[in-house]
Amino acid sequence: MLQNGNPTQPRKAIAYIRVSSQRQVDEGVSIQVQKRRILEYVRYKKLDLSPDDIIIEEGVSGGIPLWDRPKGRILKRKLSTGQYQGIVTMKLDRMFRLTTDVLTTIDELNDAGIDLHIVDLNGEAVDTSTTMGRFFLTLMGALAEMERGLISERTIEAMNQLRATNKQFTKSIFGWNVDENGMFVPNWTEQDYIDYMAWQINENGMATAALARSLNKRGIKGKRGGKWQGNSITRTINNDFHTKRLKFQAPSWWGSKPWHRT
Repeated sequence: MLQNGNPTQPRKAIAYIRVSSQRQVDEGVSIQVQKRRILEYVRYKKLDLSPDDIIIEEGVSGGIPLWDRPKGRILKRKLSTGQYQGIVTMKLDRMFRLTTDVLTTIDELNDAGIDLHIVDLNGEAVDTSTTMGRFFLTLMGALAEMERGLISERTIEAMNQLRATNKQFTKSIFGWNVDENGMFVPNWTEQDYIDYMAWQINENGMATAALARSLNKRGIKGKRGGKWQGNSITRTINNDFHTKRLKFQAPSWWGSKPWHRT
């Protein structure tokens, strides 16, 4: 349960920064860029932000709900102390992917008297201290989710079309093999590794870079025999294609490990 702070105190803020891949660094959302933009905003808004209250999350997908991420859990614990009246992040997708996640989190923050500040939402700074700010933030979250859904639908349609014409993908997918009919079937040994990766990151808070080093040391290779890196682990465990394995009969040993998802 989040708690409200003392309204007579200066508005104390906490910042949240996230990068999940090298591609995002190349696109201008690196840790350094996010921190600089947030500090500029904090100075403009005259918020109180301590260097110790800048939380940095690396190698974690935005598809994971905020409070379920390793640093997201730290963020929630800090907010629960009642010392903070605001969260500052550079972009909406640094914190959320799903509109439902946006709505539930904003409601929870509002109940605790904590404002959410987005430094750059389509070129504008927005915060939830006003009704218009809350509305605009929710609207943009819904539009972003719709765009991702349309991309996913187009991807599935293209995959089905390729299958219908008996064409195979040129790109291999870790966790899957192609059978004699050109159809993808689960590689359950690799699926085991996928669930193990997700478990280590989401449940044990293991950094992707450390996990990559561990996998490489154990001789576990990628689909094409290459070494693991933090960003390749992130892409692998967040590939929505893996949900299709539910259509297949799992082997008898599936479910024997604590990380197996069913």
